[in-house]
Amino acid sequence: MLQSIKDLFTKHLFLKFLSLILALLAWFYIVNELNKGSNEELELLRKMHPNEGMVAKKLMISPVFAGKPSWGNSVRRDQVAVVPEYCIVMGSRNVLGKVKSIYTMPIDLKGSSKTFTAQVALKPIAPGVYTEETLVQVTVPIEKDTDGQNQL
Repeated sequence: MLQSIKDLFTKHLFLKFLSLILALLAWFYIVNELNKGSNEELELLRKMHPNEGMVAKKLMISPVFAGKPSWGNSVRRDQVAVVPEYCIVMGSRNVLGKVKSIYTMPIDLKGSSKTFTAQVALKPIAPGVYTEETLVQVTVPIEKDTDGQNQL
C-alpha cells in the first residue's frame, strides 16, 4: 500500500508537471479575457458621453399593465411581485438625475382570471443608458371581486 502511494506522486512526473503548466496557462488566459471584456465595456461607456459625468443609479422596477382582467376579477396591486425589485443603470448624470424608477413593457391583463407570472422586458430609459437587467419576472395576483366590481 505504501508503494502505491509513493507511485502516485513519483510516476509520470513530466506529465504531471506539464498538466500543471497547461492548467495555469488556461487560468491566466481566462482571467485576462474576463478583465479585457469589462475594460472594453467601461471604455465604451466613456466614449459615449466623454464630456458628461457618468453615474450609476439603483432604480426600483415598476410594472406597467394594459387591459383589464376578466369580468368579476381584479388585480391586487399591493401584492404584485417583481423579481428583481430593482436594477442598476449607468448613464449620463443629466439623463439619470431626473429618473426615479424604471418601467416594464406593458403586461397584458385582458381576460385574465387567475394569478400568473410573466417574464417581461424593461422599457429603455434613453439612448446611451446601460441597464443591468433586461428581463424581470412579474407575478400578477388576480382575485375574484368580493363586491362584484371589476377594478384594476
